[in-house]
Formats: sequence, structure tokens, C-alpha cells
Amino acid sequence: MKNIRVLGIDDSHFEPHSNGSVDLVGVVMRLSGYIDGFLKRSVEIDGLDSTDKIIDMISSKYGRDIKVVMTQGITVGGFNVIDLEKIYNITGKKVISISRKKPDMKSIKKALISNFHDWDRRWKIISKIPVEPVSNGEYTLYIQRAGIDIDEAKSVIRKITFRGAIPEPVRVAHLVASALYYGESTGKP
Repeated sequence: MKNIRVLGIDDSHFEPHSNGSVDLVGVVMRLSGYIDGFLKRSVEIDGLDSTDKIIDMISSKYGRDIKVVMTQGITVGGFNVIDLEKIYNITGKKVISISRKKPDMKSIKKALISNFHDWDRRWKIISKIPVEPVSNGEYTLYIQRAGIDIDEAKSVIRKITFRGAIPEPVRVAHLVASALYYGESTGKP
């Protein structure tokens, strides 16, 4: 079980509502904490290419060994929405989106309506999977998942979280992504 690999993904800093792209960083880590490698792709700010870019990451040389994909939230680069079910259906990899705070779905929908002509397409992806609280006793995370039941999701999160609230592959992806932008790692994911 300790050699199961998790792909943790986070995006780099970007200016909201700007044109361009943002780096998407992936960290391939075993449950033991051993890092096997790093991946980097770029996604459009507020685009719709994050799902395909994550599928491309999974198609890397590490893909065969990755069992679970964890993302920091269900969007990257603003409102570039990640379709967890599509990733699972195409790759067969279990997917968990993790948030520190419970998403305010009403505010998200309002922002989508205000800023995107295709808001309904993005909203369908965001809202089709329920948000569930997961607690390790000390911290509560909010997850959305595809291809993995809640008990297994809790187990994987617990086993790969070494300190604090955020699973280590996602935490390390955040550190690398912030270093790519700022020249040094910053803040909490």
C-alpha cells in the first residue's frame, strides 16, 4: 500500500480576469512521502483546458503508477473548471478535489453568471458532484470526488497528510508552483 502513488496538483499565482496562462504543477508522491517526480503544464486563465491538461499529466511516464489524483480545489487559473468525472472516466484514476474552506456555491454561481457567457457549462461541472466534509479530528477539509468512495478517500487523505490539513502532494505542488512565480515558495495552499 505504501508504494501507491498520488498526483497532487496546484496552480501558480496569476492575475484574475487577465489574458494568458498559468502554470499547473503536479507532484507524484508515494504514500510513504517519497517524491517520484514533478510535472508542469500551462492552462489558460479562466479557460476550459484544465481537465485535458490533467489528463495529459496522467499520460506522462508516471501515469501507470498513479492511483489517485488530488487537486487543490475544483478550479485552477480562476474559473478553469476541472471535470473530475471526465478525468476518472478517461484515465480510470480516482480523483479528489480538496478545499480548506467550504465552497460558497451561491457566490460561485453568481460570479460565473456575471463573468462568463458559458457560465451554465462551468456551473454544471462544478455542481454535479456534491461537496462533502472530511475530518481527521483536528482539521476539516471539503472534498469532491470521482471514482473513489468516501471511506477510501478519507483513508488516502489521512495516509498522505503528514502535518497540518493539506495532503502532502498538494502542499508540495503549492510550494513549487509559488516558487515558479515568486522565485520562492509562499503561503498555505
